[in-house]
Amino acid sequence: MKPEYLKIVALSLWLFAVPWAVCQAQDAKRNSYQDSLQAMIDAPSTDPEIKEALFLLGEHLVQRDPDYADSIGTRLKSDFIDIRDSAEVRRVDYMLAAANRWQGDYATAISIYKKIYEYSKSRKDSVDIAQSGQFIGTLSMFIGQNVSAQQHLIEAASIYARIGTPAQKASVQSSLASFYMSLDQKKKAEERYLAALQQFTTMKDSAGMASVNANLGMLYTDLGDFKKAEDHLFRQKALNAIFPTLREMGFHYDFLGKLRQKQGRLGEAYQSLIQALRIREKLSSTYNLCESKLNIGEILILLKRYPEAIVHLNQVFDYQEHKSLNQQQQAYQLLSEAYEKTNNSEAALASFKAFKQISDSIYSEKSIRIIAEKDAEYNMNRQRDEIKLLNKEKEVSQSQLFRSRIIIYITIFGLVLIMVAAILVLLLYKKIKYKNELISRTLRDKELLMHEIHHRVKNNLQLISSLLNLQSKYVYDEIAFEALQKGRHRVKSMAILHQQLYTGKEITDVNMEDYLRELANNIVGQYAKAEKSPTLDISVHEVLMNVDQAISVGLIVNELLTNALKHAFPTERSESGLIEVIMSNAEKGGWMLTVRDNGIGGRSEIPAGEQKGNDAFGRRLVSLLAQKLGAMVQTKDDNGTEITIRIPQLAANEASQ
Repeated sequence: MKPEYLKIVALSLWLFAVPWAVCQAQDAKRNSYQDSLQAMIDAPSTDPEIKEALFLLGEHLVQRDPDYADSIGTRLKSDFIDIRDSAEVRRVDYMLAAANRWQGDYATAISIYKKIYEYSKSRKDSVDIAQSGQFIGTLSMFIGQNVSAQQHLIEAASIYARIGTPAQKASVQSSLASFYMSLDQKKKAEERYLAALQQFTTMKDSAGMASVNANLGMLYTDLGDFKKAEDHLFRQKALNAIFPTLREMGFHYDFLGKLRQKQGRLGEAYQSLIQALRIREKLSSTYNLCESKLNIGEILILLKRYPEAIVHLNQVFDYQEHKSLNQQQQAYQLLSEAYEKTNNSEAALASFKAFKQISDSIYSEKSIRIIAEKDAEYNMNRQRDEIKLLNKEKEVSQSQLFRSRIIIYITIFGLVLIMVAAILVLLLYKKIKYKNELISRTLRDKELLMHEIHHRVKNNLQLISSLLNLQSKYVYDEIAFEALQKGRHRVKSMAILHQQLYTGKEITDVNMEDYLRELANNIVGQYAKAEKSPTLDISVHEVLMNVDQAISVGLIVNELLTNALKHAFPTERSESGLIEVIMSNAEKGGWMLTVRDNGIGGRSEIPAGEQKGNDAFGRRLVSLLAQKLGAMVQTKDDNGTEITIRIPQLAANEASQ
């Protein structure tokens, strides 16, 4: 495995660990959160409170202070954890595994993760299987156990594809990319790095984006695309400014040094790599420190500073706790080259033999075949899942298409029904319109006919009135003359009514104000003496009556006015006369008709034997007409005569039928 691939693998592990460690780096300063948890642990508190504080502090410190986190995990196991509580046991195991991982003890970390993995397998807990399996796969990749690494990473990726969060899917994609880089399968690595970067960008995860940009920088460095490599590395640096720690800066200077080395800018490369080494000497991860030793050894060989290179490369074997075959392989390869340059053939041969031995154990024919088979199986499963997904989408699309067709058919059917209904409504409208027009024409014809009838009735009544007037000129008996004149006035009252109906807008209802005013003026004009004409006051308030009712009321008013004009104001009376005709709508329905004068009064008490024939007939006519209308007649003699007639609405309607 090339040294730059070792760096990518290491950065992939850091990325995977960041979410679990609540995004705290080892070199971050002590903060108030840590202080408050420590105070709770040191203060007298209940066991559950202390236990939870220890959990939170240990999880907070796995990268900041892995040694202290390891001691917290040990204390939890010995003093607080009930071994029957599987959830708490796994929680503390995750803490201890992470602490050992950041201490560089990968063998111990893997053994703890495998314990969690086996338990999760027995309980069929898919989430824990994927989480612990991804840690096992990533650490196995570090130490050169590629078959185990592939098995666990593919399993985690398959689980996360079904039930994982976006962060989990992005993380396992990055881990798989690093695995393919370790196998020198750059195309697959690039594809998965770009997929992971897209997911982290969507989530706005700056730590994830920084890690993948760094890995892409190393990938494009190896591919010789230095422009892309530099662009991604400086993106990583900008993103690290959001979350600045020594660990990330160590990766940045290390990767930048490798880029400058590839560009042939060996002086700048050496400076960047030395800066990365100085940073990592302050951190607890021996794995990352060994990476810097390897890089320094390689650049020193290129600078022909072989003794210094040999010192740094031999120091890689001083840190055996992480047991990385990949780093040992690279160290032996570089030592072989350095010893050869210094003419130490024996040491060069021994280093080369060790290099070949480790390479054969890592890249044996059997392991390569197993990896290829597993990779092919994983790709086949992915394709099968994609085919299932496509088939499912096809079924859904067909179902949606079927529903869409049903909706379209229903819509078309509905539109047809609406069109048919619209046509029927239109036909019905035209039919109704035709009938309305026919009715309107009929009503107009009826109205015209009624006008004509009223006109002819008025003419006939006028003719009768004229005949009676003419006849009265040849009658010398006073009683007969008066009878003819009263008959003429009665006929005239009906003629006035029909004339109003003929000339007015209404053909069935009579405006009583206009009718009574014209009738009264006509009667007064016939009877009043010019020198002493009484004053006539007509007050009718919005009263409408049908023709039959109006005729009866007109005849009554005719009789009452005639009677008042003849008897209420004798010749010797010097006082001016007043006759009032008042008609209004009654409060309880019907109408109220009042005729009064300020004459001599007493006409209601004239004995029947002393009344003239015409006067007796007039009173009888009023009584009959009032009876026809269902009205009540009240007569009052007090400073004149007042006659009030109350006409009920229903009784009047019945009388008119």
